Amino acid sequence: LVLNCLRYMYLSGEYRSGIKLGERALAAWRELFGEDHPRIWALSYHYANLLRSVGDYAATEAIERAAVEHLRVERGTRDLEYLRAATGLAADLRGLGRYDEALEISEWVLAGYQELLGDQDSRTLSAQNNLAVTLRLLGRYEECLELDGRTLEARRQFLRQRHTWTLYSEIHYSTDLRLLGRYNEAFSLQNQSAQVHRRVLGADNPQTLRAEHNLALCHYRNGERTKAADLFTRVLERGERALGESDPLTMMFAASQSFFAREHGDIDQARAISEKVVQGYVDMLGEEHPYVAGTRANHALILRSVGERQQAYHLMEEALADMERAVGERHPWTLGCAINASAIRNLIGDVEAAVALTDSVVTRATEVLGRTHPLTLSARIAHAADLRGIRDRQRAEKFETEALGDLEATLGAQHVHTVSARSRNRPYWDFEPQMI
Repeated sequence: LVLNCLRYMYLSGEYRSGIKLGERALAAWRELFGEDHPRIWALSYHYANLLRSVGDYAATEAIERAAVEHLRVERGTRDLEYLRAATGLAADLRGLGRYDEALEISEWVLAGYQELLGDQDSRTLSAQNNLAVTLRLLGRYEECLELDGRTLEARRQFLRQRHTWTLYSEIHYSTDLRLLGRYNEAFSLQNQSAQVHRRVLGADNPQTLRAEHNLALCHYRNGERTKAADLFTRVLERGERALGESDPLTMMFAASQSFFAREHGDIDQARAISEKVVQGYVDMLGEEHPYVAGTRANHALILRSVGERQQAYHLMEEALADMERAVGERHPWTLGCAINASAIRNLIGDVEAAVALTDSVVTRATEVLGRTHPLTLSARIAHAADLRGIRDRQRAEKFETEALGDLEATLGAQHVHTVSARSRNRPYWDFEPQMI
């Protein structure tokens, strides 16, 4: 009964109540059963899920690592309880920004479930889903899409359309499509899925809020700004009411609300929200986490917009260096920060440094994401602007013409990004905190 209650509280978003129940149960069960009883490890797993949901990744890592070590010695690595504990540990590492470590664990957990249970067991599919989450955090979007596509099809076949996990896979697959620039496909899937989420899970369930948040981002990337504005606002308000302002999901919603408001709303509101988001991530995750670097990069764009150029420059350069240290120079997040940094370098008159940076970004983005990925196209448009800044008009014209042709071919001549580039509005990049 206790384990079922904890699972229900986790799935329904009643995290704080679940944590209190878990703490009481752990104290009572340790006294009743002893420290190493199998029920203690089962209870620890559910308790850690709740702690992880409120962003306490350091605490959950300690719990899961202890369980992994104990179960490895007691049962070996080809054991279902051991694999479940290792699954939790990989999630903790994702939360802490240690993505390479999480990837290594996620890969052998999936292999373990495949060996013990086969490819179609629900636990195997969950492990496959978790591996895709790790790949997304590493910026490996094509691999992630392929894996999420297989998971979604299997869940539709074995769990049916309206099952919670099937709906969850739809969010992931739509997110992958959007991150790859396949905006119409992403919107089509997420729009339908969000409606089913509301009917099946209710409007304020955390998973429904995730679905609607991704739908808002789909509207935004498709240029449907009015629809995006309304949905961003409603999702944030419901997240704050249902989960609290410091919840990781609410902070993810707030980050999106802030960067949308920066460009299409109230810059003062954008700044106030952004300051809270940055400080919230610092308090939750520490100074060296990539989410701190990413939201600081977003905040630097706000400072740029209100005329605080020097502050924006220093903050953006700091964010770029921190992001590169956290995830490497070839990660899409680092490349996005670099596009923004080049814009601010141009703004303060350091045009040669801006040209050198966008030249490097174009090369790296083409290698990592491909020539026609939206981030690569933004880098190419930005590089053309930088070349004009140093009066290299011939090369600037060549870069711009080729990039505009690829924009029209991939997104369409009337897409908001194409129209903006044709009008020579310099592109920028928004950091989006991702689900772990």
